[in-house]
Amino acid sequence: MNVSIELLEFPLCIKNKILRIKNITKLNIEYIAGKNIVFNHSNLGLEEPHKIIISNNTQKIVILCYDNDTNLYNEDVSDTITISELTKIMNILLEEISN
Repeated sequence: MNVSIELLEFPLCIKNKILRIKNITKLNIEYIAGKNIVFNHSNLGLEEPHKIIISNNTQKIVILCYDNDTNLYNEDVSDTITISELTKIMNILLEEISN
């Protein structure tokens, strides 16, 4: 079975919202672009979400976002995460660095 993989461009609107959060320079933030995976000669396909990995020296959190969706999700996609909630999470990670 042939498979086609298309790399997606990470949404700049999401990246810009995260970069506006104060004092995040002490955290490691990695943006990983998602993929469209298509099984050729079939009507099947998968969308791998974009990932935002935020970490300090001891903990990390993975946030997911999909193309054409302005919501952010936790790693198991059970809850949406707002920018204000993400700010609180990042502040907790920052507090752990300073302690």
